[in-house]
Amino acid sequence: MLIVHMIANAHLDPVWLWHWQRGADEALATCRAACDLLDDYPEVVFTRGEAWVYEQVRTLDPALFERIRGHIQAGRWVVVNGWWVQADTNLPTEDALLATARLGQAWFREHLGLPKVPVAYLVDSFGHGAYLPRMLRQSGQNRLVMMRPQPHELTLPSCLFRWRSPDGHEVVTFRIVGGYVCNGPNSGLEERVRLVVAAPRPEGVEHVMCFYGVGDHGGGPTREAVEWIRAHRDFAPNVRLEFSSPPRFFDAVEKDTERLPVVTGELQMHAVGCYSVCGGLKRELRAAEQTAADGERLLARCPTAPEGELRGELTSAWRTICFNQFHDILPGSSVPEAIEAARRQVGAAREQAERAIYVLLRRYSGIAERDVRGHRLHFVNRTPVAVSGLGDMEVWFDWQAWRHHLETADGRILPLQPIPAVSLMYEGAGTNQIPRLLFPLTLAPGEALTLRVVEGEVPTPATPGDPFFRDGVLRNGRMAVHFGPRGIEQVTREGVPLLGRPLQLLAIGDASDTWAHGVAFVRFDGPVLATAQFGPPEIVVQGPLRVTVRLDGQIGSSAVRLFVSLDRNATRVDARIETLYREAFTVLKASVAPAFETQTRRDRVGGGWLDRGMDGCERPVHHAVTLRGAQQSLSVLFPDSFAADVPYTGSVRVTLLRNNVHAYSSYVRLPEEEIPGLRARFGTDDGPATLRLSLMADEDAGEAAIESALAILQRPPWSWDDFRGVSRVDAHSIK
Repeated sequence: MLIVHMIANAHLDPVWLWHWQRGADEALATCRAACDLLDDYPEVVFTRGEAWVYEQVRTLDPALFERIRGHIQAGRWVVVNGWWVQADTNLPTEDALLATARLGQAWFREHLGLPKVPVAYLVDSFGHGAYLPRMLRQSGQNRLVMMRPQPHELTLPSCLFRWRSPDGHEVVTFRIVGGYVCNGPNSGLEERVRLVVAAPRPEGVEHVMCFYGVGDHGGGPTREAVEWIRAHRDFAPNVRLEFSSPPRFFDAVEKDTERLPVVTGELQMHAVGCYSVCGGLKRELRAAEQTAADGERLLARCPTAPEGELRGELTSAWRTICFNQFHDILPGSSVPEAIEAARRQVGAAREQAERAIYVLLRRYSGIAERDVRGHRLHFVNRTPVAVSGLGDMEVWFDWQAWRHHLETADGRILPLQPIPAVSLMYEGAGTNQIPRLLFPLTLAPGEALTLRVVEGEVPTPATPGDPFFRDGVLRNGRMAVHFGPRGIEQVTREGVPLLGRPLQLLAIGDASDTWAHGVAFVRFDGPVLATAQFGPPEIVVQGPLRVTVRLDGQIGSSAVRLFVSLDRNATRVDARIETLYREAFTVLKASVAPAFETQTRRDRVGGGWLDRGMDGCERPVHHAVTLRGAQQSLSVLFPDSFAADVPYTGSVRVTLLRNNVHAYSSYVRLPEEEIPGLRARFGTDDGPATLRLSLMADEDAGEAAIESALAILQRPPWSWDDFRGVSRVDAHSIK
């Protein structure tokens, strides 16, 4: 006998084609309708996840919340998901996904008395990263319900399987058949049941789930659907319909776990355009995630800090951050008003975390008590990896000229290079620019360093590794960057070429919708509409520690500037692309082709590194791709971007921007006659953008080195200055 577990649910997007306030209103309406249905049909079970939804009910309608609590205690209302929201699982960091699970589980323990919610429930998220099984197990969850990618996007051996991460963690997973909602008449529900019954399942497993209920903007199961199920419990010979829930289903198949097929690695791809569209929000959320995570680590290292108060600040920040991980917010598939609201919220959350960090560093870290006297500069490595590079700090000097040097606590003098200040001030009548300084920093994970500002200039001695720019080539002792009309024409390491052709910035035509539905083979392979062209390079920063050149150019009708830097003894080339982008319906890609034949590709993804094929498919990437040949390797780092493709030719095409239309859904390519009307709207990535790109090679591009480089690029050390044992204004006293 095949048991079809009929799962009553209501998919509810807090934000999508509406803002969060309307989502909260719908949460109340949906939960009220579900309670009414359960009151009238004692055999029906309702399934609901997302702590955020329950929190809206608890705070806005306490009486309704008590009704829900009663149905939960009676076993009629089942809590799944255990997360704050149904998050996107490709773009957030591991710290951030663990946070959304931690917040959700803590909420359900506190307010509903549930010790844990073991069933993860991500029925609408746009694909799932390879290391998600490990994160789920770390969060106390060993079961997962998902739907995307669907069968036309990824073939799986059955709808029920054991999903394994590359490092061996497993969760029993069910892929929903046919959909999680059934908005049509009862005939639609009948067709859904037939699909479920016919779906491939492991031999000997006699249980399957079928989902029903109005959804997207809330809703829930209809009375007509319930009546139809009651009338068709004996659906077919040896097929019985039962009102049920995901936990009941997983309990029923637990005995069959060992016979389930194993699927290892990521579950992709769906809505590949969402890996890059609305890039500004993605970059802001990444910065907020990292700030909150680093704040948590700092709090753990400050034993005298008031745990409750500061933990509360960080938890509040995390709640806002995790809400905006929702799978229609962070991926950029909501209306523009919702995206703007998200950017405001994320900025406020980052500021809240930074305020907690400020208090921790100044009051509870012990750094201020260090026995280093005078004007001091403090630096703290906020990351869990060692970092080494150039520190960059402006020092307030009361408009005085910089005639000083920096020393460590034991008297070692640091090499130093003044560089242009961020501000532009008129110099005259005793007014000088604010000193902005470059100097080397090497810090272990969490390490704090204090430097002294000491009177007297000490020239930085020259070394063979000093960078310089001559005859159109930027060099140091190991690397050389050659420039031409397309920008970076060639990069060499120890004289060996790294690029097979010039690095190109390409505006590629993209006539798909916001999600990139219908993109053939999930590849952005439209025509190249424009290639960036640049003028000659000019020096903008010059000194013994760093040289930076700037190239002004154009891509289509958009202005673009390319800044390229090379540091002393560095084996990494850093580029910064600044553009005022206005190319509608395009994907802006940076194409990097290695000088060798690529044999393997390895991507940095959420939670680790992953081997992938060279198939040209757009894939989510956490800021780095490494290509390896027989003797050489080339790594491309992109700290402000989240997607790339690697064609069979073995090049890397990093997706820098995707300028589409907000929340436009179409499963066919946009008709040419529609595009002019759509062009009248501002695009998702119109306007100013700053995007970075770095190149590393060979033995200097191991995964540990890449992690360290990304750490200092994305999360530079916390820095500030203060005074100990002297007055800041002594220098102004009459002597």
